[in-house]
Amino acid sequence: MKLLWTMLIVCCSYPALWGQPPAPDFTVTDSQGETHHLYADYLTQGKTVVIKLFFTYCPPCNAMAPLMEPFYQSWGGGTGDVELISLSTKADDLSDDVAMYEATYGHTFPGVGADGGSLNASLPYRNGTYGTFFGTPTFIVIAPDGSVNYDVRGLNYQATLDSLDVAIAATGASLPPVSYAASGAVAMNSGVNIPGVAITLDGMASPLDVTDAQGHFDISALLTPGEQHYLTASRDSNYRNGVTTHDLLLISRHILGVAQFTSPYEILASDANRDLKVTTLDLIFLRRLILGIDLELPAQQQSWFFVNPSYQFQDPEHPFSELYNGDAGKIPFSTDEPGPLNFTAIKVGDPNNSADPGN
Repeated sequence: MKLLWTMLIVCCSYPALWGQPPAPDFTVTDSQGETHHLYADYLTQGKTVVIKLFFTYCPPCNAMAPLMEPFYQSWGGGTGDVELISLSTKADDLSDDVAMYEATYGHTFPGVGADGGSLNASLPYRNGTYGTFFGTPTFIVIAPDGSVNYDVRGLNYQATLDSLDVAIAATGASLPPVSYAASGAVAMNSGVNIPGVAITLDGMASPLDVTDAQGHFDISALLTPGEQHYLTASRDSNYRNGVTTHDLLLISRHILGVAQFTSPYEILASDANRDLKVTTLDLIFLRRLILGIDLELPAQQQSWFFVNPSYQFQDPEHPFSELYNGDAGKIPFSTDEPGPLNFTAIKVGDPNNSADPGN
């Protein structure tokens, strides 16, 4: 019996769980005299619509009002996948009142007063059709298929906007790309800057920039906010550069356990044949480079690697797989991170960092 009562309460309180109706269509005229049709102008065009129920003399609405225009612009200001329409819930809130309210807070999204049809348009969201109406401000997210996410809110105003972001994204809408710019540098662990390094955004074929003579680069791109992006670096150059008999001596001492490397970068620089270990076979291939017998290393081993200096190797004594699978060589960032985005360069065969950066 207790379970039955619980089910009845849930059914009555949350009609969305039991076949919620699609959003009813409406036609309203905003405070600037523009007409808006919910379906014809927005939903059937693939746009998500956010309805804000408010009135101009509502204290919480006024407290939240300064946050609304930045939120609107973050979703494209009406030119992207989302439109925001505010509907007054008061009969004495007319278009002139709404226009003054919009001017006060710099709102550019449509606002509708009672004389523009806001009462009829907002009625289904105030009469219990989609759940209990707790007053203003109330936000409703309507997906292009007409499905309704009613009363999206958080513990405070910013949390409410964060919840709206999630609800909007759940409809399939995407944040519009934003212009992102950052800079960085590429240098060896010794501090020597490396020119001629191609800096590429993960998923793009062409590099965004190539490091200059001081190892510096600048990038700019249109990127989707709220997503993780990655930079990678690459350079083709003389395999023999920096490979000397001194390096062979250091690698030999590491193999014999006489003076083992303490840096994962030194260990990575010593794997000449890409077999995920440092052995006498690496010494053979590196000596062949020094003698001019070979011009490159076997197993498609690269001449240079570029590592995220903030990356923490899980096993610093065996760092190979983390580099070769790409994890250590990526710099993750988002559009709200200004940089700098720096790389550490590793020259294969050169654990003592003697390579000529320009060679």
